[in-house]
Amino acid sequence: MNASRIIAILLLCFLSTAGLFGQNKRSQLEQEKKENLAKIQEAERILQQTASQRKTSLGQLRALNQQIRSQQSLIQVYRSNIQLLNGEIKESNNMIKSLEGDLDQLKEEYANMVYQAEKSQNSYGSLSFLFSSSSFSELVMRAKYLKQYTTSRENQARQILGVQGELREELVVIESNKQEQEALLAQQQEQNQQLRSAKLKKDHLVRQLSLKEKDLRKDLKRRKQAIQKLERLIAEVIRKEMEATKNADGKFGLTPEGALLSSNFQGNQKRLSWPVAKGFVSSKFGLQPHPVLKGVKIENPGVDIQTQKDEIVRAVFDGEVSKIASVPGMNGVVIIIQHGDYRTVYANLNKAVVKTGDKVQAKDPIGEVYTDANGVSEVQFQVWKSFNKLDPLAWLQPK
Repeated sequence: MNASRIIAILLLCFLSTAGLFGQNKRSQLEQEKKENLAKIQEAERILQQTASQRKTSLGQLRALNQQIRSQQSLIQVYRSNIQLLNGEIKESNNMIKSLEGDLDQLKEEYANMVYQAEKSQNSYGSLSFLFSSSSFSELVMRAKYLKQYTTSRENQARQILGVQGELREELVVIESNKQEQEALLAQQQEQNQQLRSAKLKKDHLVRQLSLKEKDLRKDLKRRKQAIQKLERLIAEVIRKEMEATKNADGKFGLTPEGALLSSNFQGNQKRLSWPVAKGFVSSKFGLQPHPVLKGVKIENPGVDIQTQKDEIVRAVFDGEVSKIASVPGMNGVVIIIQHGDYRTVYANLNKAVVKTGDKVQAKDPIGEVYTDANGVSEVQFQVWKSFNKLDPLAWLQPK
């Protein structure tokens, strides 16, 4: 086998491996694309619910921000896909160039072989060539030589046909990739336009909200006071539960069941189910910048999850309902569930469908989200270990 053919075969093997990698990467990007499209649609539904109240609100702004983030992620997926296709088209072009060179050489070798055969036949003819042998042994050798020569020509012809077939296949792949590339470019341009539109809406909304600075500051103060009351309630619940489990030495100790539950909860970090099936994090844990008021920070003891109206709120893990209460300044009711040494808190619920003392399992319904006058449906979710507040996103499944 000639050197160029060996190189072409090696290149084919390499491209085959690279093609599998490309397919896996494309499958991953396709999954990301579906997830981002779902997030955009979800944010759009939530945005429509808040916008239907015809009141400019932070809920609208947060839903719009989520939509913009998802559109930016989707555009990046399109770019990655196009970049991947560009690489595959380049590799296919290299393959075609190599195969074309291989084909030219095979044809040249075949032409030389045919020429030499015709020249030989013109001089002797096959039979003359055989019968001009000086001995029987030479005749056998010449017959074997003619057979090998014929086989070699047939093999060479098959190789030419094989390379031509590979060339046609590569051209089909390139054409398919180019069509996919054009479709992705069109989709990316459409998303770019939608992103520009969403950003214009956001700028307009921020300007409108900025005119309500006085009201925003009042709401911020009211929220801060309500959160402080909620934290005092949680601390009091924890204190009473700890007091109830003191042993004879006056030391706090979990029951065997509580210790197992606590261990299981801790072992499920990053695997807890979400308190609502749909929605997005509208405000993260810890000190966060106000979305409108410049230089203003908001201390969040948990995460706010904006969702759709009438969405069911669920327990994130097995446990026992230890408190259902109303907190002045907060909408609806608050539910606290104990998981051994850990507790999860669900605030801004329109109603509870469980009672204090009820045993619940992960994903069991415990209530329904509260929707305020602005059409915003938002759950405040917290995770505590004893008296320490933890970042809920470090415990929930990635989404």
